[in-house]
Amino acid sequence: MGNKISVDPNRLEDLANELVMRLTSIEEEYKSLHMELVNLISSAPAEYRHCFYQVGDPWGTGNRLTDLLSEMEIDLRMTANKFAEADNLVGKLYKLYEKYGALTSMGALVSKQLTFYGLGFTQFAKNADGAFTYKHMGALHKLSDTIDNSKFRNVARAYLNPTFLMKKYKDVPFADLVNRKVAKYLPDDVVKFTGSSMNMFDGIIFRTSNSTKFKSFVQTGSKFAKTNAVSAVLVTGAVEMGGMGLKISENYTKYGNNTDILKRENAKAVGNAVNKTVAVSGGSIAGAVVGGALGSLVGPVGTVVGAAAGSFVGGLIGEQAAKLTAGIAEKAALAFKEPIHDGLEMIRGGLEKTGELVEEVNKGIGFVNEQIKDTIADPIGKMKEISKGVSKAKETANSLFGGAKNYLEDKLSFF
Repeated sequence: MGNKISVDPNRLEDLANELVMRLTSIEEEYKSLHMELVNLISSAPAEYRHCFYQVGDPWGTGNRLTDLLSEMEIDLRMTANKFAEADNLVGKLYKLYEKYGALTSMGALVSKQLTFYGLGFTQFAKNADGAFTYKHMGALHKLSDTIDNSKFRNVARAYLNPTFLMKKYKDVPFADLVNRKVAKYLPDDVVKFTGSSMNMFDGIIFRTSNSTKFKSFVQTGSKFAKTNAVSAVLVTGAVEMGGMGLKISENYTKYGNNTDILKRENAKAVGNAVNKTVAVSGGSIAGAVVGGALGSLVGPVGTVVGAAAGSFVGGLIGEQAAKLTAGIAEKAALAFKEPIHDGLEMIRGGLEKTGELVEEVNKGIGFVNEQIKDTIADPIGKMKEISKGVSKAKETANSLFGGAKNYLEDKLSFF
């Protein structure tokens, strides 16, 4: 049949806004009724107060009703957002770019790691006991000793990464820090996690597993994961906090004159940012440990590459998980809407200015979306329209050029 359903996201948002207004009125009403009932009971003679024992308190009933309506408002606005996203062709292209960018980043990281190990800057080998050890290229080792024994030791470490000046890296050789900078992990952590992972897999295969092997796997895996945890939380958190700021700024532009809606939407923005940071970071960290453990089957280099791949896959899984918990996060954040609002009000001016810029960008995106849809609907007609526009611009430019030429010839005729 091919019938299409047309839904206006703006209409759904208007309904959500109206629901918030009704919700606020109900909250004020049941709180007022509660206080009136309390005053009535307290003012009644003691011998008659028992008459009110079976009277229902509007506070509990009102709370249950507002919770239900609040959940309906969240679902309704989420639905409106989904329809808006589905209608946003530019937004779809940007999301495609995000995925492409993530794949490219992972590929670049793995390529960098393989190049570093492939050129032999750090080498791994098994000793007589079958355990992995590592050593650095001779030139890198000599450079490391020279720097570690010079007055420029801290300068060189700070140049690699300012965090290498922290106390925990105090006794770590410069060569190991170079490995950490390029390959993401300290070589000793890689060696230990590879060994414990292989021992655990051997225990499973040959049925010799015990608590000692498992404990070693957990301990070395935890230390191995810490490196990925810091970067995952910082990167994901920075991206989500930036997106949260833009969303809050947009809310001030859209709902600045309606405090009730503004409080709710800003609280939701905070809840979603925290929810996604936790989900994506957690998935990325867990993925790094699982991927590193599986990669250890081919040695330490496989541990590092497997961790990079696992971190990427885990991040994607976390992103999907965040969508499932978004509603729960929003509802939880609404409990703190008042303190969130009070904090944001201190910087309201800056948020409103940013919101104006966001609104202009959204208008530009809307215009581009309309042009794309018009082109898809009537490509030939659109090309003719563009051609006419170009011709008109050319005629206008020629006219301006001709007028300027005549003006200059007239003014400079005395030459």
